[in-house]
Amino acid sequence: MKVGTFFVRVWRFGSILGVAVSLISCYIAYPAEVAVLFNDIGQATKYIDRETIFYASVAIFLINNTLINSIARLFPKLPNERLPFAPHWIAHRDQLNEVILNWFYALMAAINTILALALFVLSMLNRSDIQNDSMNYSWLLPLSTAIIALVFISLPVRLLLMKPDAEEVLG
Repeated sequence: MKVGTFFVRVWRFGSILGVAVSLISCYIAYPAEVAVLFNDIGQATKYIDRETIFYASVAIFLINNTLINSIARLFPKLPNERLPFAPHWIAHRDQLNEVILNWFYALMAAINTILALALFVLSMLNRSDIQNDSMNYSWLLPLSTAIIALVFISLPVRLLLMKPDAEEVLG
């Protein structure tokens, strides 16, 4: 197993575990009315039911994992003449399949990671035993953007700048 494949598998598993823990935690620890919007001085201005957040998060998780996994499983079944990749990648279809599947699984892991982080931040903002300022968590949006950008940029970089291994040629 290649290092990239191992990394993506570990990240995917860890992100699924993180979402599961965050979902359980959010359902147990959130108050009945969860503050989701704050004004400039840190006072909550908008609330949403705990159940709404929980079920919306479960829906996002299920749709993300089901949809991306379905698309990822269909890619290896596409005929070579339908693929818009360079001929040197088409000649190494097994490696191309691995790169594309890893990318789909990384996208799935990225969305799961962002969801878990968002639930964690929302949990921290709604704790009554700690005085939190919503500005303490301003790192979430840039980090989420960076994660998604890195995943989206990684596929073209991998396909354009790196070549497939020469020893694994399609017969």
